[in-house]
Amino acid sequence: MENVITRIVEVEKQCAQEVDTAERESRMTIEAHRETLEEKKAREFALIDKAGHERLSSALEEAKRSSEAETRAVSGEYGRLYQDPELTETIQKKVLSLLLAS
Repeated sequence: MENVITRIVEVEKQCAQEVDTAERESRMTIEAHRETLEEKKAREFALIDKAGHERLSSALEEAKRSSEAETRAVSGEYGRLYQDPELTETIQKKVLSLLLAS
């Protein structure tokens, strides 16, 4: 009977060691997986941030081109107005008539 009890105790010790080893290995595997996921998360955040900056840069560049085109169009229109002799004469007459009316 004593041999049986000794054998049971030995088996329990061995099982406890195997459980401890399995728990340690599981914790190490989980930690390694956690680190891998954290690295992946950091890479994905960096990609998202980079894409956001690229979209912002693109939008700013497009706005700049649009603004420059509108400025050129307005400048051309002002130049055309000042070069129109009929319009210039009409404005001069109206200014003169306002001055004379005063």
